[in-house]
Amino acid sequence: MLKDTEVIDDQYDFPFEGKVTFNQDLVVKGFAYPLRLHDSHGLWLNLRRPEKENNYMTEYVETAFLRLLNPDNCLILPEHPLFIGQTLLVTSWLTGAKDPKTSQDIAMECLKSLFPDNYSLPPFARRGELFGSPIFEYGLFSQFDNYQHVIIWLFADQQADTKFNECYEDLLDLFFYRSKSVKAYKDSKKTYKKLDKAYGKVEDTIGKLPKIEDKKSPNKKSPNTADLTELQNQLKALPQFVLEYTQLLRDLEEQQNTIAIHTYNYNEKLQRIRGKVGSNISFLEFFSEKTSPYFQAQITADLGYFRPGLELLGKAIDSIRGMVEIEQAESDRSLERTIQVLGIGFGGGAIFSGIITQHIGEVNTPLAAISPENPPHPFYGSLLFSILGTILFIVIGWLITKRRSR
Repeated sequence: MLKDTEVIDDQYDFPFEGKVTFNQDLVVKGFAYPLRLHDSHGLWLNLRRPEKENNYMTEYVETAFLRLLNPDNCLILPEHPLFIGQTLLVTSWLTGAKDPKTSQDIAMECLKSLFPDNYSLPPFARRGELFGSPIFEYGLFSQFDNYQHVIIWLFADQQADTKFNECYEDLLDLFFYRSKSVKAYKDSKKTYKKLDKAYGKVEDTIGKLPKIEDKKSPNKKSPNTADLTELQNQLKALPQFVLEYTQLLRDLEEQQNTIAIHTYNYNEKLQRIRGKVGSNISFLEFFSEKTSPYFQAQITADLGYFRPGLELLGKAIDSIRGMVEIEQAESDRSLERTIQVLGIGFGGGAIFSGIITQHIGEVNTPLAAISPENPPHPFYGSLLFSILGTILFIVIGWLITKRRSR
């Protein structure tokens, strides 16, 4: 960018001149006009044959001359996250027949000559008239991966050239607002893919949620610690996923707002151009009247499809939280019942053992080895009856607690 102290006579552009060899040395002039547009920077690079040389009108050149202005395809800038986009505008004078078929053939020749051999040319999009001269647009939004915007404008008379010079700065602004809108829509397609992947994860999460079985169901299983831990882990992870999903939705909304804002600016600039030239500019109006509304409608449809995913996530969190609470309560009840059963079993067994011991003689005599001469010591009988009594009371306790839990 030029500093204010470097500007001479309010001229912010850098004029230059050089020569290219095309059967003979040909003079090429032009200028580079850098400028700041809101929060972005732009560059209008103009390359042209001068209208006069040595006070004589310059001779016409063949379309192949355009290849010399784009050596090694240097005019095509590489993709970058911060790169908004570009428009290649080729203007030329029609020298022969001016019927529509001939004009379109000439435009195609210009397009082929502009790019290297074997280059994938942007496909034809539409044709129209601007300032009374035929104009052709190339590049389809259905091919965003290789999208390149090219306009070829064939001047049929002096009127088109004069009006173009009157509003070329406004056209630069117009292309900027257009590029901003196209970039936002292109970014929305990337956001769509992320949301589509996230939405699939939402559906997968919902589908894997365990079902709460009825207490009386014969297939009802006791709470599983591993399942409970898994549910608790999901309960911790899902809120973060909700934040990420919400942010993607906000990105999509922001991209839609960006298109709306710059379409408004585009229309404001159209109004300025219309006031300057006072002629039909329907070719330029097509973007704001047809293309931009299509962009916004597509994003509205995408938002309508993905917003329910946020509601599903909320329901999933509520469901998991409810299941965790139910399973935790069931686990606590199961532990409480186990303690009750063991308490009844061991308590009853101890009482039963004490009663049996009182009725078995010689319990206090020393233990002796079991042999044919020595029958089993009464202690072993006491121990056996104690174990049987404990088991009996555990079973009784289990039956009691099971009946209470119904």
